[in-house]
Amino acid sequence: MKKIMAAIAATLLFGASVFAEGYICANDLEKASITEVKQEEDGFVLVASVEKAMEVKTVDPKAVGDDTFTQAISTKGSGNAAKRERLITFPVKAGETIKIIANNSGSGSRPLHLVNLDTNEEIAVFAVTSMKEGPAYVDSAKAAVAGTYAVFSTSGGMYIYKIEITK
Repeated sequence: MKKIMAAIAATLLFGASVFAEGYICANDLEKASITEVKQEEDGFVLVASVEKAMEVKTVDPKAVGDDTFTQAISTKGSGNAAKRERLITFPVKAGETIKIIANNSGSGSRPLHLVNLDTNEEIAVFAVTSMKEGPAYVDSAKAAVAGTYAVFSTSGGMYIYKIEITK
């Protein structure tokens, strides 16, 4: 019996390490104010607090390819990786691609930072365009090393429609 349990545990552990790909889509989430750390599917975590809340809210429809987004994760302001404020975190394996679909809630463009929280390395800074001035912003970056990654704004609110991790 111990051998069977060990084999099952090893299979689950191996399976978890093989399938790191995943996504978070605001359309799949329940509309609500987020005032605490909230675990989602595929290892995604919404990091918020009462002082630095986020929200899943209805937005004007944004079409990207075959997808139409009618909800967004609103950061409701700037975040901070060092202080673990207003972040969306997720596991990534080396070589995987992180695709971001977003807009900012103001005008012009605002920086959306992608960092590896394990190494404190900034992977990319996306110049995310305004939802009021055009289509959804789409960009991606490749992870050189495995780790826990995060996205956050340093210049006001962002609307995150989807983050997708692929090989």
